[in-house]
Amino acid sequence: MRTSLRLAAAWIREHPMRLTLTSLATAAAAAMVVWVVSGYDAMLGTFDKYSDLALGRYPLSVAPIQHFSQQAPGAIPSHAEKHVPVELLAELKADPAVAAADAMWALREKVVPVVPEGGEVIPWKRMPDARLLATDAPAPPFDLAEGRWIDPARPDLPEAAMSVEAARGMNLGIGGQVVIGSGEKARTLTVVGLVATPGVEGWSATVAGSQLLTPSVGGVFVPTGLAEKIAGRKAEISFIGVSMREGADFTRFRYAWSPRLAALPTPGQFQEAHDIEEALDESASADNVRMQAHMATVVSMLAALFIIFSTLNMGVGERVRQLAILRAVALTRAEVGVIVVFEGLLLGTIGFVVGCGVGKVLMDLAVRNAPELLEDGAVVGRNSLLLAGVCSYGGALLASLWPAIRAMRVRPVDAMAPPPAVARHGVSWKPVIAGLLLVGVYPFLAFGLDHHDDRPFVTFMFIGLATLAAGCLLLAPTIVRAVDRLGGPMVARLLGVPRELLASRISGHLGRTVSTAFAMTVGLGLYTGIQVWGHTMLSGFLPGPWAPDALIGFRPEGIPFADAEKVAGFPGVLKSLPVIVEQPRLKEDLTHSADRATVVRQDNVVLVGIDPAKAFGGGDPLIPFEWVAGDKEEAIRLMATSRACIVPDHFLREADLKVGDSFELVPPENPETPVRYTIAGAVRMPGWHWQTKPTGMRTRTHRSAALVFADLPRVAEDFRFRSASHVWIDYDESSTNAGVLVERARGLYASSLGREVVTGEAKNAEPHVLIHTIADIRALVHGHGTAWLWGLSRLPLVVLAITAVGVLNALLASVRSSRWETGILRSIGITRGTIVRLVIAEGILIGLVACVVSLSFGILAGWCGAGISRHVSFFGGMTQELVIPWLPVLAGLGAVLLLSSLAAAWPAFSLGKTRPLDLLRQGRGSF
Repeated sequence: MRTSLRLAAAWIREHPMRLTLTSLATAAAAAMVVWVVSGYDAMLGTFDKYSDLALGRYPLSVAPIQHFSQQAPGAIPSHAEKHVPVELLAELKADPAVAAADAMWALREKVVPVVPEGGEVIPWKRMPDARLLATDAPAPPFDLAEGRWIDPARPDLPEAAMSVEAARGMNLGIGGQVVIGSGEKARTLTVVGLVATPGVEGWSATVAGSQLLTPSVGGVFVPTGLAEKIAGRKAEISFIGVSMREGADFTRFRYAWSPRLAALPTPGQFQEAHDIEEALDESASADNVRMQAHMATVVSMLAALFIIFSTLNMGVGERVRQLAILRAVALTRAEVGVIVVFEGLLLGTIGFVVGCGVGKVLMDLAVRNAPELLEDGAVVGRNSLLLAGVCSYGGALLASLWPAIRAMRVRPVDAMAPPPAVARHGVSWKPVIAGLLLVGVYPFLAFGLDHHDDRPFVTFMFIGLATLAAGCLLLAPTIVRAVDRLGGPMVARLLGVPRELLASRISGHLGRTVSTAFAMTVGLGLYTGIQVWGHTMLSGFLPGPWAPDALIGFRPEGIPFADAEKVAGFPGVLKSLPVIVEQPRLKEDLTHSADRATVVRQDNVVLVGIDPAKAFGGGDPLIPFEWVAGDKEEAIRLMATSRACIVPDHFLREADLKVGDSFELVPPENPETPVRYTIAGAVRMPGWHWQTKPTGMRTRTHRSAALVFADLPRVAEDFRFRSASHVWIDYDESSTNAGVLVERARGLYASSLGREVVTGEAKNAEPHVLIHTIADIRALVHGHGTAWLWGLSRLPLVVLAITAVGVLNALLASVRSSRWETGILRSIGITRGTIVRLVIAEGILIGLVACVVSLSFGILAGWCGAGISRHVSFFGGMTQELVIPWLPVLAGLGAVLLLSSLAAAWPAFSLGKTRPLDLLRQGRGSF
């Protein structure tokens, strides 16, 4: 064993440049893991701190046992909400060990600040999420930062307390005012106190914090009686804060009450600080960041694996004669294999030590110079070091397996005549067929199975990615030969190199080429997959050609229908229809939002009342839907004569409904009288989410299951509308524009109301007019989507830069092994420039192989990933089509070709400036 270790160290010392390059690449991969995982460790630290503060002055809280988990901000669907039985409150108060038991009701209501004269209106995008918490507790759950606590005995007083964070976000202080609720139930309250409520910090942590039932969820605190008036319903108990008397046996109390809580009609449980921390650790937010950390480790490990593999594999190929002599005189097969494994582990150790050091330094610099990157400091802890070790040592061990097997297969007789390293010509069909079968596994798992919620989709995803990568690896030799045969002549012509010299340049060293190309595929393939997956997912959210040119909103009261019709007379307006918009709740949880809420599995719909004949009928309708189910003419007839409606196609799938089925809606202002609508047709409606989000069509909550169209008079009757809330228009851009149209709409609205009206966001619910063009909405969605995708793409792009070292290593090895041949070529008249271009051409061909493999892997991975995301992602479920964003994809392919060309430059010029006699003398000398 000691002899093997000494021989491994000796070989590494003999190749200082190869050692340096490989170690730097492995260190960079380990440093990247340290950076990403340290963010995860930092978030776990905030969970610990938050859990100690979340209950405030209560050592315990009693909350219903819930299994609901949501991966994005938003209200928990009503069908998923659970409440503590009212009877429990009196029983707890009667317990001699209890000093206080305070019921708290957490609910979602619209909270808007009253803007003082001359104040700035806060755009809806920057408005903090201020959740309403109703309580009759005589003291605040947390320390007061300023002012006084609300008076629970006087629910008639228009007063509220706010969390410091919510008040700061709304530019409010003591004496400021907020409007809580909507419609006739809205109340204007004065802020009398600011409460120092703790918050969960870290990326996506607010998602987890908003779902915990603790006093810390409160943004606005009001008496329970006042909350009942605002919500228009009787109060319920979300959780109970419990304080213990001095000297009470805490453990005995918990053990005595736990069985009684479990036996309640809605089973309950105690919550302490450690329970909250455990819930946070198991939350979707922690899962998201944990998955990012693990993904960074896997990707970095693959990068290190292929770089180290390429180095070791080249070393074994170059040392066949040396290994054969060692086998003949001293070593066993196992000892020869151990040499290669030790070489890999030495490279991994250097990468691990240097990478952890560099990662720590980078984290310290980031916190010192840009503290906003990690608000809670750099935490290079156990997770960081452990996963960095997995990256370095795992990659090194896996990379050394095949080179070790190759070394063990060297025979002593090979010292006389080493086997030639020339690739066979022709295609081996068995690997090709096996590769194609493996490539087909992921599409089958994503689209070929009938999926349900209980399917192991994450397992499917990892199996699919693994089989797809294995299939591409089996197909890689064929791709290398195809690039050599088809791309070689083109590259030779482009660089002015005799094509005979470039023939079989990469396929002659097949293992080296495949390993180097696959090293670059780790970054480029993941980058391509992210772009394809993201833009395919984005296709379901980008408003399609069905959407009219603009939507004009008359807020807050709407405009009389007769006046709304006058918009059709505006210069440049081609078509115009008044609409009314409401957001009622589904009486039944048709989409199973209580089991798993997603962007299309919610407990409500956005209902639009419109004239169906003018909107959908004729040869040139205002809204040219693509019909998926039902007949257009029959649907229009049914809508005009009954409570029929049109729904998006995904709603049928998620709610398990079909044309002809019906569902009940609960009017927000008249919940005792649900109304039933029958589905007359289903249409493709891509982008309806963003058509409704910035335009104010989501009037009750910012999530909804579907955009539903019905006949305007029936919707107005069912939901008590007396005026049009919006007007949908098509207009001629050559004769008018959005600015002119909104000014004319403002004048029309002012004339109708007989008072001043403003355009844009208005303070304190004053009358105002908003216009949203579909072009602006598409630009907003595309801008947000692409910015988010570029953020996700940073990791694979960094990996791509790291793996460019593999190309440099391969080309240095190629130059080293071909010095004698190059000396002969120079001696017979081949110019120095031709030799330089020949090496650069080889680098370009390796880059082309990486491009072909990455493009194949990335498109399939992105497409299948979007299919799986329909079932696992919060933003899945929309109908979508494969979208290949050629501009960013081609930019990635160009980056690979540029990196491979730059990596070839140093070996090329180094070889080109060497004299022919030196090349002949050096032969196979080391670099």
